[in-house]
Amino acid sequence: MPADSETFFQFHDHRFAAIVGSTPVIELLAEHRDYPFAHEAGVFLPESNTLYVTSNRCTGPGSEQRVHITRVDLNKRPVSYEEVLTDIPMANGAINYGKNDILFCAQGSMTQPSGLYWLSTTSYKSELLKGDFFGRQFNSLNDVVVHKDGSVWFTDPIYGFEQGYRPPPRLPNQVYRWCPSSGNIRAMADRFGRPNGLCFSPDEKVVYITDTDRVHGDGTIDDMRVSSM
Repeated sequence: MPADSETFFQFHDHRFAAIVGSTPVIELLAEHRDYPFAHEAGVFLPESNTLYVTSNRCTGPGSEQRVHITRVDLNKRPVSYEEVLTDIPMANGAINYGKNDILFCAQGSMTQPSGLYWLSTTSYKSELLKGDFFGRQFNSLNDVVVHKDGSVWFTDPIYGFEQGYRPPPRLPNQVYRWCPSSGNIRAMADRFGRPNGLCFSPDEKVVYITDTDRVHGDGTIDDMRVSSM
């Protein structure tokens, strides 16, 4: 189905209609004119009908880089939104983690570790759950999914170092599987250039991972590197 000015969608497989319907439309719900507030995460909580998003990198006071977490209330039109104040450093990808909680990938800073941070959406209390691989700090966690067996899969490229807010890498660009119940963690893939987004197939037997190695964190483009899934 070709895209047109009303839908902005392209159907490359007819089965996509089972997800979005035959005539999907795009509606602008909220925008922030001061900074790009809706960049990553996109975690929806059905019970409260709210959406949590993370911004792109922003420059704060003293040229310090930061990322904003925003809660979008979808219960009325126009929607309202508010910034969530937490100790999660440079949040990026995220996933539902329990009824009212969210698991964030924090890219970290020069003084705070990158890792998996738990956030309560009722109190906005946060906690670092996993911040190292056998004693070595992660680079800058990017995205995360949770398997039905409870294991947490996440990607860890070196973008934070390339963008100037993380120290030199101590680990390769890798994909990890962490089991919170046992504490076991394993590097599941180590040949990605810059592993980025990831998701499971419907039966959760396959994990799909994007590699954005073509675009480096310092803005340079290397057309000899991959940009694929």
